[in-house]
Amino acid sequence: MSLPERPLGEVLRSDVADETVQPGRDYSIAGVYGFGRGLFRRGPIRSDETSYSKLNRLSTSRLVMSRLKAFEGAIAVIPPEFDGWYLSPEFPTFAIDSAVADERYIANLCAWPELWTRLGAQSKGVGARKVRVSGERLLTVKVPLPSLDEQRRIAASLDSILDKYSQVCRLRVRRADLKRAFKESLITTTIAKANRSLPVKQVMTLERRQVFPGPGDSYREIGIKSFGRGIFHKDPVSADEIGDKRVFAVASGDLIFSNVFAWEGAIARAQESESGMIGSHRFMTYVVDESIGDATYLKHYFTSSHGLEVVRRASPGSAGRNKTLGINFFNEQLIPVPDIETQRRVGHAVEGADTSLMVGDIRLLDALKLSLLNAAFTGQL
Repeated sequence: MSLPERPLGEVLRSDVADETVQPGRDYSIAGVYGFGRGLFRRGPIRSDETSYSKLNRLSTSRLVMSRLKAFEGAIAVIPPEFDGWYLSPEFPTFAIDSAVADERYIANLCAWPELWTRLGAQSKGVGARKVRVSGERLLTVKVPLPSLDEQRRIAASLDSILDKYSQVCRLRVRRADLKRAFKESLITTTIAKANRSLPVKQVMTLERRQVFPGPGDSYREIGIKSFGRGIFHKDPVSADEIGDKRVFAVASGDLIFSNVFAWEGAIARAQESESGMIGSHRFMTYVVDESIGDATYLKHYFTSSHGLEVVRRASPGSAGRNKTLGINFFNEQLIPVPDIETQRRVGHAVEGADTSLMVGDIRLLDALKLSLLNAAFTGQL
């Protein structure tokens, strides 16, 4: 059965606790994540560090919304741990009428992508950074609002299932933390025992295979995630879409560095699935001398704290796109080089320690969460 839809204004009312910013005082500032992920702590600021004359004091069980990003899911019910924190006036708050609405039901509704879409419709502005959702707009949006008893039943079912989803996500984070700690420990121990150091250029060689796109041809381009999270594949592009951009072929086994973001771990090893794909001129493809180095080990070395220090020394500049990897300087950097068998063993061990969920599994979990929310708010749960 379908659920009756009513404006949110029937269960919410504006309730903003403005406080005048007092000189010499600290304020604990919160933020609201996009995509229904709730609130986060930004940290304390001094009164002279904000240009706002007033701040909005948060209270438990109120709904809070980002005017600028509500259409991307920056909307949530305030949990107890954020009671007494502050947000700027760009984050209006609303009281939930407990006589006609269940707080848990509204909290789950905030994570429903269909609500974000409805908030974005008819909102002011054009473009991702300009669409603004007013408080008045929020109150006029129609959403599924059954009886209070039915809201409580739906909320209880959702909470029971989504709690298991949250447990899986927490385990995934914990596994990733353990893997990083294991990797750091193993790399530290390994390089401490290395009996030689060599310049990068003796261990691996920069090899550029420029591709000249032809009319009618289609290409798959790679991208590299920061923080050692590997390669991703972009949608196919035609020669016309590539235009005058210089692109280069990728081969299986290449150690690839983003010369813009290598300093924050945008470093990866190409697999067989990337062979024949292309990368922009920003991606430096290195071929490892297999008699000296192991590409898997080197990938983990360069994305460890020790290897990143080498990369950062060769990436002058202040921040972001100014910290470009200086290839000549990088090639001359000395790195500890264990014997080849040790590299292979360590590389294999670190790869095998990756017990975190695969990307496909995470996408499946997210898809299941979306399906569950859709079922709940369309009367199918």
